[in-house]
Amino acid sequence: MNIYISGCLNHCPDCHYPELQCPDFGEELTRYIANIVSLYERFATCITFMGEGSCTDEEKAELCGYAKKIHERGMKAALYCGRDTEIESWMENFDYVKIGSYQAKKGTLTQKSTNQRLYKQSQGEWTDITSVFW
Repeated sequence: MNIYISGCLNHCPDCHYPELQCPDFGEELTRYIANIVSLYERFATCITFMGEGSCTDEEKAELCGYAKKIHERGMKAALYCGRDTEIESWMENFDYVKIGSYQAKKGTLTQKSTNQRLYKQSQGEWTDITSVFW
């Protein structure tokens, strides 16, 4: 299950979801998160947040709160931030984190030349699992 977060500041060329660059695209998640988790907990093992909005401290805290609610229901939480960054301390609330802007010349996660990386957290340690997609 994917949840798309609008307000992306990356503006990657060839973005797969350019509508997410709009600041107020879609519905406000706070109104629906409990229903979404309840609905999908029987069918999904992980909920992925695609994007992190404008990445303010308030938005980061909100995403962390959602991740905690998901964990309380026995599911995993994932984040695709789309920024060229390292794992940041606030991301530790997620089981999986994908980082890196989309760069068409370097390819997608399924190509060895990609700049994007997918990390899995286990017992507080992060492991780069990008190679499982090659």
